[in-house]
Amino acid sequence: TVTLINKVSGNVQKFRIVGVDEADISKGKISFISPLAKVLINKKTGERVALKRDKEDTVFEIIEISY
Repeated sequence: TVTLINKVSGNVQKFRIVGVDEADISKGKISFISPLAKVLINKKTGERVALKRDKEDTVFEIIEISY
């Protein structure tokens, strides 16, 4: 489970990274092959990641990681 803060909006979001068959964004579960999960791989608390979007990137800061 990864807790992120959107650096532009200030929104805090929590995601659980799961297998493809368990993914359900409405429940905060994202697949390990999703673009967001891929940018989070090998990151640590306090690091920033950028999710590439068509018009602009979305920047998140990792505020908590739990297993």
